[in-house]
Amino acid sequence: MTATHSDAQQGMQLAREGRFAEALPHLDRANRAAPADVALLNAVGNLLVLAGRGEEANERYRIAQRLIPADLRMLCGWARISLMMGQLEQAADLFDRAFAVEPRCVDPGGWMQDILKEIDAAGTACDVVQTLVQRHPEHAGLRAVHAQWLKAAHRPEAARAALEACLALRPHDVWVHIELGGLAAGHGATEQAQAYYRAALRMDPASADALWGLAELAGWKLDASLLAAVQRALAAAPPARAQLRLHETLARHHDRAGEFVAAWRHAGRSNALAIETTPPAKRYDAHQYACRIDTLIEHCTPSLLQRLRGAGNDDPRPVFVIGLPRSGTTLIKSALTAHPRIGSVNEQHFAEKSWKRALAASGDSYATLSPAAVTEAAGWHLQRLLHCAAHLGVAADAMRIIDKMPDNFMLAGWLAMAFPRASFIHVQRDPRDVAVSCWFSQFTNSTKWIHDLSHIAHRIEHHRRLLRHWRTVLGERLVEVRYEDLVANHEDEIRRVLAALSMPWHADVLAFAERAGYVATASRMQVREGVHARSLERWRNYADALAPVLDRLDAVATQDRLDLPPRSQSPGSQHATAA
Repeated sequence: MTATHSDAQQGMQLAREGRFAEALPHLDRANRAAPADVALLNAVGNLLVLAGRGEEANERYRIAQRLIPADLRMLCGWARISLMMGQLEQAADLFDRAFAVEPRCVDPGGWMQDILKEIDAAGTACDVVQTLVQRHPEHAGLRAVHAQWLKAAHRPEAARAALEACLALRPHDVWVHIELGGLAAGHGATEQAQAYYRAALRMDPASADALWGLAELAGWKLDASLLAAVQRALAAAPPARAQLRLHETLARHHDRAGEFVAAWRHAGRSNALAIETTPPAKRYDAHQYACRIDTLIEHCTPSLLQRLRGAGNDDPRPVFVIGLPRSGTTLIKSALTAHPRIGSVNEQHFAEKSWKRALAASGDSYATLSPAAVTEAAGWHLQRLLHCAAHLGVAADAMRIIDKMPDNFMLAGWLAMAFPRASFIHVQRDPRDVAVSCWFSQFTNSTKWIHDLSHIAHRIEHHRRLLRHWRTVLGERLVEVRYEDLVANHEDEIRRVLAALSMPWHADVLAFAERAGYVATASRMQVREGVHARSLERWRNYADALAPVLDRLDAVATQDRLDLPPRSQSPGSQHATAA
């Protein structure tokens, strides 16, 4: 084995283990000896950027381009590290060169889209793709990618314009009609959304997404015609993803109709398909998740916050709404953002990226996390938060800016260090109702745990374990809200939360359903209904089906009543209600 091969092997293995500082010297030597080896080049380029040596990374790619100027992987790898360094013009130029080599690389699902997803910065992606769209205005694939990223950046009006431009180039594109329908639904424009979905069905009568969209607009109460269309589409044995969508539609329909056995059967088939179509390596790993919670509890402690006291950013505006999915986070965010001095950036991934940024600058260790790294990462986070708020039209004089990302409850400790004056609103709901609601929902790829009842129970149990830890870390900065209290006595709960945020009362918060703007979450239709008790104790309709995990969920509910007693009697607590 040559020294170069040995260095490459050892460096790659160390990088896979997350030991980046140890991996870099090995990969550095291997790359110098084989500058045209693209896999080595991309690996060392990535680590050089993480180590703050971005210009060295650029120089390695300049050497490689002289040797392999038209190599697609080299050009895309260079674009990737350019994005990491914030060199957006260079990234756009490199993607443009890659486009000249292989035009399909900029289409949806192409290499450019994969790289932009990996970078996971929607605003950055929008800017880069917009530059390419300006250079190639007749390329429909670029228009489609641009629309996807504008939507991810919560810029629905710009996304609609991009989709309409794409539709002008591809008037019979079913996907574009469905996306336009989804945007209209998010705005509450029901008739417009229906028109787009029906246009899609005229082109493809079995379109699962269009049928799902019409069912959502109907509140999952399918009339005979729509029900027959869904059943016909399912009987035609479409691809697994379409089957999943159709089973979910039927599950929700039967649930609303009070046909609970049929509802559970279809939801079960939908979840089974989700598991079957997910590669084993990407499925939920309960042990890995439990270990991550262990690490957070061990390292993110009051003593760590005390050691880093004075670091971070003192801006008081950030408010983080956290909790499990389907627990009521969208409801409280919508109510609060009806206040004229409170804005929202919806759901962003800035927290996770800023945390990784701080760790990377501190040797990937909690023990060596430095005040300077915390301050820099917090500043980076705030800058993006404010930039996003400006794009979304949040008033410049907003006193609070809400980032409603349920999974940020994992990062509450980090956010408390980064923003020592920020507030945290945690929304908690009966674990049995959360379990049922998650079982009936199909979210993004980040929620693989919703497809298995034992995984749902596991996630809820460990959520509560971490929540008890955060109570000791955050203290009074953690404002806790029970969904049931929010429904039973909405005004009092919102008054209490506003007081905790040091915000004055404003009557608009009670009229949030009428004032709701664009809503992109799974709760977009429910939010426009206002506060209702229909979903309280929904789990009782499925008690038998929940039997494999009901004892575990009951135990969590019992502990919840001890940890956070209800402030009032919920109006639906004496009888079962269907959502």
